[in-house]
Amino acid sequence: MSEPALGKPPSKDASPASGSSGSSGSETDDYHDRRFWPNGKRPRGYRTKEGHEAAEKCKNYKSGVSVPHLSARCDTYEGVLKHAALGAIRSGGVSYGGKALVNFCLGLLKLMKGKGSLGQIFKGAFFGADAIRFGSFFGTFSFLWKLVNNGLKLYRGTDDRINGAIAGAIAGLSLIIETRERRVTFAQQMFIRSMQGVYNAGKYRGQFSFRHGDAFLFSLASAQVMYAYTMHPDTIPKELFSFMVKTACVPAEALAFNRARVRGFPVDLSQVADMVKKYKGTSQALATVAAMNGHSDIIPCAVLHPSIDSCRTTNLQRLFQVTKTIFPVYATLNFVPLLVLRLKRLMKDPVKVFSKTSFNTLRSSVFLAVFVTLYQTQICSHRNLMQAGWSLGNSKYLYWLFGLTCSGAAIMIEQESRRAELAMYVLPKAATSLYKILLRKNWVVGIKHWEVMMFSFAMSLIMAGAKVP
Repeated sequence: MSEPALGKPPSKDASPASGSSGSSGSETDDYHDRRFWPNGKRPRGYRTKEGHEAAEKCKNYKSGVSVPHLSARCDTYEGVLKHAALGAIRSGGVSYGGKALVNFCLGLLKLMKGKGSLGQIFKGAFFGADAIRFGSFFGTFSFLWKLVNNGLKLYRGTDDRINGAIAGAIAGLSLIIETRERRVTFAQQMFIRSMQGVYNAGKYRGQFSFRHGDAFLFSLASAQVMYAYTMHPDTIPKELFSFMVKTACVPAEALAFNRARVRGFPVDLSQVADMVKKYKGTSQALATVAAMNGHSDIIPCAVLHPSIDSCRTTNLQRLFQVTKTIFPVYATLNFVPLLVLRLKRLMKDPVKVFSKTSFNTLRSSVFLAVFVTLYQTQICSHRNLMQAGWSLGNSKYLYWLFGLTCSGAAIMIEQESRRAELAMYVLPKAATSLYKILLRKNWVVGIKHWEVMMFSFAMSLIMAGAKVP
């Protein structure tokens, strides 16, 4: 009896599924017999009889699919429909489960603080509308994408970017399932990412390229956000506005007084005095408020930072305070992914990786601190020049200009690889703020479900770009 080549699987003729007999069958039996394995170890490339049968079945299915019962052949319209339905069940189930688990974990954090009960948290996480809607959205998107893309491939006889564009646009309509707030978020992010993809594709082909384009885009977006922060705070998310007020250490009431004066409305001096006392204003600040009148051209620095008289001291204090406050946040964002995703890299050269990550953390913290300090320095300088007799006015567009200059200077501190991500973070918020302001002025027309159309357009570009030419 000849001994089979144990390092390789048996030939097709000698496979258990072939039903061959004689010497081939003997070799197959030896192949599966542990006594014939070298040193008692499983040969490389070994498959059990069941595994070999499953591998043969997989050849009849779409390339890359390793679980046959979760897919279907797409050479008929019935197969396309089955493939889309199975994909929808899979993606919808995974999305629902992931969202439910995240909600459950967040609920456990509330439970640790004594809020709610375990039963309520479990019911809200796994049977609440949030997780069900989230899973339904992804499941419907997957169904429409697979159905239209594979259907067009079968109908047109080719798989190109036209199929991807049409399928992506139709699948994007599934966003209507989500709540309006989440629809807007999805639409903003995917539209920005699609534009980034178009830019990167053009840059790769050498069609266009802008040096420091990401920094310029960040500056424009930040200018709009800072303008909204001072003049239209209701056009940016409440969480963002609260963070900006807390970071800048300027009372929200002072911002409201400034908006009133910019728009030509008088301010109630008693309310101004109460605010200064509330924030432990100095005697000089109280005296400055007492000398004001309701129609003053500007709100003085004594109202913007009532607890410290000197503008220079205030701005230096904010530089160090913001750095100290935001450093733990950036440390978490930098070190947690390092420990979770790049642990081998850290163990290979711990000193270099740790020092580089620490430097980048400090660098990002200083970037935000400089941003805040430069903006407030411009505000204080403007008021000091006005009090010195300069006729600069108090136009609302000055606050947009101040945001442009401070963000343009501060972003150059940040590492170049992160500038694009920062721009992508700020740009959707700036675009939403601008749209709300223009809509309020009746300069644009409100379109129902505009966010769904934007998302559909973005997914058309993204899915077309995902197709290999």
